[in-house]
Amino acid sequence: MLPGVSWSTEPCAESVEPCAEQTAKKITYRYSDVERVVVVGDIHGAHQSFVKVLNKSGLINEEAMWAGGKTHLVSLGDFLDRGPESRKIMDLLMSLQEQAMAAGGRVHVLMGNHELMNMTADTRDVSAAEFNSYQDLETPEIRAAEKLRYETLLPEQRTASFDEKYPPGFFGHQAAMSETGSYGAWLRSLPYMIVINDMALVHGGVPQMVADLGLEGTNQKLGDMFRAYETSWNALAQTLGKDGYVNYDEKFDIATALPEEVGGEFLAAAHAELFSPDGPLWSRENSLCVPLTVEDTLQAALTRLGVNRVVIGHTVTPDNLIRTRFEGRVVMVDTGMLSSVYEGGRGSALVVKGRNLSAIYEDHDVPEDVLEMPRRVGARPGGLTDDELEQFLMTARIVKLQELGVGVTHPFRVDLEKDGIALSAVFKDVNFKEVRKGRRIEAMGDRWQHEVAAYGLDRLLDLRLVPVTVPRVIDGKEGSLQYWVDGLVNQIDIQEQGLDYRTGWCRVVPQMELLKVFDALIFNQDRTQQNLTFDSRDWRMVLIDHSRSFESANTFPMNVKKSPYLVVRPAVAKRLATLTEDSVKVATRGYLKPIQVRKILVRRDKLLKSHLAKDQ
Repeated sequence: MLPGVSWSTEPCAESVEPCAEQTAKKITYRYSDVERVVVVGDIHGAHQSFVKVLNKSGLINEEAMWAGGKTHLVSLGDFLDRGPESRKIMDLLMSLQEQAMAAGGRVHVLMGNHELMNMTADTRDVSAAEFNSYQDLETPEIRAAEKLRYETLLPEQRTASFDEKYPPGFFGHQAAMSETGSYGAWLRSLPYMIVINDMALVHGGVPQMVADLGLEGTNQKLGDMFRAYETSWNALAQTLGKDGYVNYDEKFDIATALPEEVGGEFLAAAHAELFSPDGPLWSRENSLCVPLTVEDTLQAALTRLGVNRVVIGHTVTPDNLIRTRFEGRVVMVDTGMLSSVYEGGRGSALVVKGRNLSAIYEDHDVPEDVLEMPRRVGARPGGLTDDELEQFLMTARIVKLQELGVGVTHPFRVDLEKDGIALSAVFKDVNFKEVRKGRRIEAMGDRWQHEVAAYGLDRLLDLRLVPVTVPRVIDGKEGSLQYWVDGLVNQIDIQEQGLDYRTGWCRVVPQMELLKVFDALIFNQDRTQQNLTFDSRDWRMVLIDHSRSFESANTFPMNVKKSPYLVVRPAVAKRLATLTEDSVKVATRGYLKPIQVRKILVRRDKLLKSHLAKDQ
């Protein structure tokens, strides 16, 4: 093994302590007083782009030798899979580790979820070309033995021909990724998270696990989880007399079919946080989810780590640019380097000098500033931000107008086009005033103006739940025009289709809490199974239909008041406290009466009071 910066090849001393515990004590996860740091996100076998970025960053010369002096280079993992040349990338990284250390610099290589996949025989994202590069490590004897084993399986167990299922180089790749393999031993030495100066660096993000365990604890726990996975499988395979290659899914099937006392230990190890979004390798909450739903956990993790920001990969940014979130506390550096897979992708590197951040791109001549991720509620073509989408909705040409035939507001779907971008929106011109007899409501108020006001208040609080909504005149009628977010499912869809929100990246409970706070604030009395929607790709909430809101009431709607989800988290309370009468008037574009604005603040105060009461 090549010596890295955070592991040791020294043999364990004679001691009563296990070797793994002695080695762990030698590992360094924290580095300080580093003048310059260069961070690279997911490479995925894009060797040429990686080399271009390193060269532009001044880290290597034309011969691909270290030229970075005392700079620290960090790879955030996922250099494996998808592309054809990840083996070349590993060779380069291991070589640069030695060279950088000799020059007073460092090359830190972190574990990503795809490295974990390769070590656990999950090869679904390894390309045939990548397997082919390992043919020199695959002996004819190994291939012949595996072919004989495969041909003894029942016909229904053989899902493809042997060469289709196991392309040339497949078993060489598996040998290389094993515990004793030329690459596998190195991969198993990689840390899961490090801290340099005032920033943490990790592949996916910092979920609750990191807030609970901190830097050393998280690395130790994840390492223990991986060892438990390998140890429990090896023990199970020995018990069953299982030899030869067994892939990740097959291990699950084997263990699941066994009695709990036989297969349970392996299944428990396979379901640990190391393999789930609850752990920092797979988590996407810092990159995808509604900020206020994860703000408190993020800050708790940063505080526990003793840092001001975290730098992550794992999730490609929407515009393929290095971006920050959470007011600079999260930096996303995965720009889809493997452009053959990620449309618009490009090689990139984050350069950190003191508090200054800049971005180097393989297709740009000079470094660029790193900017905050623009607000985007709902995916859309053209990479439009919500500010740009507002202008689009107000000015784009109407291509088609179609009545939807659902709901009492009789909305229309509007297809729009401008500058080669085509989008759809929902138009409402409903304008019914509330009808009362004393304290009894005969008919609820239903006004398109409230749609625009709800969007404005969402933006003022930066909740990022309501799609862009603007006023517009269509066919001589004034109304609200709201961006149509494709791919949404409502509560009825979820029940009828048997969808499982637990498969998504964004947790539903904190989003439900934020929803109830918003509905309490705007007195939304019409939240239904039809208009509580989620993007089924990541289970990020998107809220529509607010025309029956903003009643002049001091309390909350009954469906909100009785909800167990009416919880005001600290980050949400902090945001609510910023509201003023003037700011609400401006944000809602004058569509609310003065009494409606004042009642928003009355309800806000009730929410804050409930938050303080619970804190005490």
